[in-house]
Amino acid sequence: MNNKNRIIYLLGVFFIALIIRIIFIHTLNNKINVWGDWWSGLGWQLATGKGFWVANPFFHKGPVFYAWRDPGFPFFLSIIYRIFGHNYLAAKIGLAVLSSLSAVLLYFTGKILANERVGIISSLIYVFYPAAIFWTGFLAPETLIIPILLAFSLCFLSGEKFKNSYMFFFAGVFLGLGVLTFSLFLVILPVIFIYILIKNKRLFIKGFLIPLVSCFLVVSPWIMRNYKIYKIFLLTSTEGGIVAYIANNHLSISQPTGYWNPPVGYFQKLKGYSEIKIDRYLYFKTLSFIKKHPKIYLSLVGERIIRFWRFYPHTFSGPGKSNYYKKYVLASLFTIGLLLLVSFWGIILSFIKNRWKDFLLLYLLIFAWSAPLILFFKVVIRYREPIMPYMIIFASLVINQLLDRKKKYVEK
Repeated sequence: MNNKNRIIYLLGVFFIALIIRIIFIHTLNNKINVWGDWWSGLGWQLATGKGFWVANPFFHKGPVFYAWRDPGFPFFLSIIYRIFGHNYLAAKIGLAVLSSLSAVLLYFTGKILANERVGIISSLIYVFYPAAIFWTGFLAPETLIIPILLAFSLCFLSGEKFKNSYMFFFAGVFLGLGVLTFSLFLVILPVIFIYILIKNKRLFIKGFLIPLVSCFLVVSPWIMRNYKIYKIFLLTSTEGGIVAYIANNHLSISQPTGYWNPPVGYFQKLKGYSEIKIDRYLYFKTLSFIKKHPKIYLSLVGERIIRFWRFYPHTFSGPGKSNYYKKYVLASLFTIGLLLLVSFWGIILSFIKNRWKDFLLLYLLIFAWSAPLILFFKVVIRYREPIMPYMIIFASLVINQLLDRKKKYVEK
């Protein structure tokens, strides 16, 4: 494909994806935020100059929390709200733009890892991928996380392929933006180290130190802001402790969701604790439970593996009172379910073809993203979405091989 045709194709991919997502968004009630979480509220506070904080999530009229959520997604929403006012439709269209951009990034990622046809197949699948369309209609951070993660991996792979230090620098920039959007991005630092150790130790300075420095430059304002408030260096949000605690206790095993929501007043014994101390205490209680009850813990982990990789969502979960309608469940089963099966075959195929080194970064990212969630935190199906573009690339490998076989058969 020459450059002119490539530009035409990518513009087509972007705008077709955007039109599909906007059509879906207009089927929803865009005058209310059915998600009902802190994200939109924090975005509006930032847009109106009221600061970044939430009311105490544990105690009524308790001291406010200043680091309860990662700031990246609220900051994104604040830009839209600053321009368009507190307009949920504008925010969702912003998400639709990001999701459409992800399809373009996926083309380049597939192209650099395999070939142009894999890039084309991957981008086309993402244009019509149901979950990507669905989440543009709700104010949750996954639609922002995905293009950031794709941009990181694309810059890193480009830096490696073309020996370009600037691309490694921008990989670190996107990694920093990712950390500010979802703390789990921190696992990518050991991923880079392991990748370089296995594949090319000579890349250590360019491939590890440069991204590390640029990542630090991006997150340093957040660290400095938190130090000014708490007098400690705080990089992550303070919500992790409670999310780990509700997923790892005696009552979690009996819940259909896989996690237990404590009743109001349950944490009264923590009254007077600081935001940081509560977070650390709940992490401590989580680890204590795991040590004392390894059998229950392993049972919970087994359940979370199934929940993370399930082919369709539960009907009792999801945004809004209606949760996931049965039509969404059926759509997932016959599209995402099939896609996952083909993706797993694509992973096996990459080993059969002895191309595991080409796809090593993807293996590591998929494992590093899923393992901490499955091992320590509550799991809902949307947490898998950031790594689904990589699964789509593996599915595209299978489709690409089938097309090659068909071509050879026709030629014979």
